[in-house]
Amino acid sequence: MGDIARERGADPFDTLVDIVLADELRTVLWPLPTDDDAESWRMRADAWAHPDVLIGGSDAGAHLDRMCGAPYATGFLADCLRGRRLVSVERAVELMTRAPATLFGLRDRGVLTEGARADIVCFDPDTVATGDVSLLDDLPGGTARLFAPAVGMPYVFVNGTAIVRDGALTEARPGTVLRAGRDTETVPVPAGR
Repeated sequence: MGDIARERGADPFDTLVDIVLADELRTVLWPLPTDDDAESWRMRADAWAHPDVLIGGSDAGAHLDRMCGAPYATGFLADCLRGRRLVSVERAVELMTRAPATLFGLRDRGVLTEGARADIVCFDPDTVATGDVSLLDDLPGGTARLFAPAVGMPYVFVNGTAIVRDGALTEARPGTVLRAGRDTETVPVPAGR
């Protein structure tokens, strides 16, 4: 931007605004994160070790054409197994299963135990990762969304039924919408938390 502004003899910010306006506001501006240093990663590891912390990635669908939060889980697992390794794989799985199920009071979910729902994701520790992000044009009204496939997740079971087998979706749809009261219970929060 600085080079273009110098060529034009203009202010860099004004040049940026001119470009965006000339493109009829279709240009997407996305700042790069500034927290990729060792100390920032150390602070993340400290946070992930705290019992009150959950992980996740979502803007509730507000920016489906600009953000792709869905692959956070596979990316996090890959980083825990083969990347920075700031969190054990056991803690990573707990952060995505038991911890949120407990916080939201979900009955019979988040743990593998007799009588609980058999919601299970099987992943290959050597290959689990996030595939390339692409733009899909499959939402109602011709709206596009960003999508990234999971890699190294050969099987996914919902209520004990395979919805992914050998890495491919099945036709099964055994899930259900969870309802407060019916599928949840109030979980008392310990004093001091």
